[in-house]
Amino acid sequence: MADGASTTGQRTERETFDLPVEAADAKTVRVQQAPLREMVETLLVRLSVPTKDAGIVARSLVSADLRGMNSHGVLRLPVYLRRLRIGGINPNAEAEIVRETEGTALLDGDAGLGSVLTARAMEMAIRKAKGRGIGAVGVHNSNHNGEGAFYASQAIEAGMIGIATTNASPIMPAWGGTTPITGPLPITIGVPAGRHPPIIFDAALGMSSRGKILQHAEEGRPLPDGWLVDKDGRPTNDPEWVRNGGWILPIGGHKGWGLILACEILTGVLMGGAFGTELTNLYDDLDTPQRNSHFVLAIDVAAFLDPVAFRARMDGYVDLLKASAPAPGSDGVRMPGEREHEMEQDQSLNGIALQRGVLREIVEIANEMGVTVHVAER
Repeated sequence: MADGASTTGQRTERETFDLPVEAADAKTVRVQQAPLREMVETLLVRLSVPTKDAGIVARSLVSADLRGMNSHGVLRLPVYLRRLRIGGINPNAEAEIVRETEGTALLDGDAGLGSVLTARAMEMAIRKAKGRGIGAVGVHNSNHNGEGAFYASQAIEAGMIGIATTNASPIMPAWGGTTPITGPLPITIGVPAGRHPPIIFDAALGMSSRGKILQHAEEGRPLPDGWLVDKDGRPTNDPEWVRNGGWILPIGGHKGWGLILACEILTGVLMGGAFGTELTNLYDDLDTPQRNSHFVLAIDVAAFLDPVAFRARMDGYVDLLKASAPAPGSDGVRMPGEREHEMEQDQSLNGIALQRGVLREIVEIANEMGVTVHVAER
């Protein structure tokens, strides 16, 4: 056995990591993306996650924070670490191809990290799309996979249109019921453009996501009307109900529920994985894999149109939309992903804004793992 390693392969000698931050206000600090990614990688490798896989998870989480989507950023790291420590996530998962055709594949995720498995699924879908025009890959037996924009962006970088969805913990009922049996499932569609930023529509199909509501709880902010109901189905602005039996309402009433149903069919049902109450909540039963399923699709633009012509057409379409006169009280037409792109540009220069409470929780669990994180505030 290597010096400093336990029987589980996890390292036991104490490590130290310095994380420089700048004070923003009483509740917030700013941290540069590179040291934040390095810290995430250090903690994951500490728990026997291979370096390459740790890098994928770190990029996924920090990318979400960089885009201002803190609900799917390093806020999620502590629960990933707790699951890795006690068996809810397999750090050395070996994805197995269960079925494969020239244009499709189904992977068994071996209870691994959802972001690693979904990123690899999209890589496979892109390779297949290059030869067939379209590549579709699914995963079952996985875990929480973070922000969908990360995977759609893989396709965009390859000059393709990317689509991603996943199923999730049963924290909301079917339309017309009261028993939690599904979640505010997400759908992501990413489209490349030319001189305009790519279009990335990435949305949970509930009025909000659980992560965003937890962010409100962390920041002590009440919820907007219409997001959440308590355990008896009564409207509430208290974000703590999401932890205590309340549920998130779907967007658009029964129409939003129909889209959630479609996402569940494309993932848990079609992929032969768990669905409904068969899934484990991310924050409960931490020693039990969640059994999530994911579905990604890559569409090669070149199979339909010259890529240069397509990007020019996308730019022309965006120009047409933005030429619309602004509605009263509006700053004009905004494209999906535009605000996140602007946030990414700003935070790449000025540092990522993180809640002190989130950073404090990471420091605490790191200490439990034998890693002293020195937060050097300037």
